[in-house]
Amino acid sequence: MPRYTFRLYCHKCGREFDPLEPIWKCGCGGILDIEMILEEVQVSKEVFRGRICSMWRYLELLPIVDKNNIVSLGEGWTPIINDRKNRKVHFKLDYLNPTGSFKDRGASILISHVRSIGVSSIVEDSSGNAGAAIAAYSSLAGIRTKIFVPKDAPREKIFQIRSYGAEVIEIPGSRENVNKKALESCRHALYVGHLWNPFFIEGIKTMAFEYCEQKNWIIPDLVIVPVGSGGLLIGLYKGFREFHLLDFIERIPRIYGVQAMGCSPVYDLLHGKCTATISSTLADGIAVPDPPRKFQVAKIVSETGGDIILVNDDEIIRAWKELCKIGLLVEPTSATSYAAYMRLVEEGSIDPHEHTLIPLTGIGLKALDRLSNIISRYGKQRFN
Repeated sequence: MPRYTFRLYCHKCGREFDPLEPIWKCGCGGILDIEMILEEVQVSKEVFRGRICSMWRYLELLPIVDKNNIVSLGEGWTPIINDRKNRKVHFKLDYLNPTGSFKDRGASILISHVRSIGVSSIVEDSSGNAGAAIAAYSSLAGIRTKIFVPKDAPREKIFQIRSYGAEVIEIPGSRENVNKKALESCRHALYVGHLWNPFFIEGIKTMAFEYCEQKNWIIPDLVIVPVGSGGLLIGLYKGFREFHLLDFIERIPRIYGVQAMGCSPVYDLLHGKCTATISSTLADGIAVPDPPRKFQVAKIVSETGGDIILVNDDEIIRAWKELCKIGLLVEPTSATSYAAYMRLVEEGSIDPHEHTLIPLTGIGLKALDRLSNIISRYGKQRFN
């Protein structure tokens, strides 16, 4: 096996794999993970200065097998702004990535890897944003792409995926049924599902790297993120952890995940089955009933002193409205983190004087029909 600065291994049985092998999970059924071999990485804080303002400024810390096959649209290095009410709350505007969501980070690494190992055809299942990102980057790379989506996915997202040239297959029924149909179609293509793929998560960790550098190495006390597949939370943890192991930062922040009423698999692991009778209809982006990495997510929030917070539609709407007032139009799913923050402050569970990082993950332009329906349903007076 060639020498790399990372290893690809099974989280369940520990078996290691050649990174050139086109696989998506271990034969034992376990999920795959990537670990950077940091003692073989030559990097310092000073190395990053003056480099390109994208996530690729951290090239040494990314699992790339062939630098000549990097596929990039300039993703990353998104701005950070303060909340108008509390300057200790920092919004990372990751919806300003090229396809309108944070998932461009993962797609850039994933498609760069797929291109490096010579794969020419891929299959993904997605409710929208991941599918759009993978479709865009695979189009740039010249890779044939088939995206399976729920039939009730937002029409704007389905249109976006098709616009990049991917074949879109709309599947009725549950999210599990969409995944099943995607896997059945993989005879002549590689399944790259972002719920499973470890390279996707490696792109997301760059958000943590950027925050540290952009804030002059002042580390947040806590991070609050929406949790569907869990890739965002795991990625941020990995980013802070790697910088901590490199002695760039002195600690890892507390990490809180947010799930919606009616679909809360990680919350259920930690606190027992949620008994709420009303389910959220707004946070479609985190409606993943059985994410394969849920145990990893639960372990991270526990070890860092965080938690999983449940929010309902009224809380999501309130947070969305507050974000709109400072010029930030996001998807309802993206507003869940701010909804959780407001709840935690009001309950006294966190100190409002602590530095808090809240990534805003998806642009509201992808959900105009849904947002219009919200205003019609709840009355325009609530949005004045």
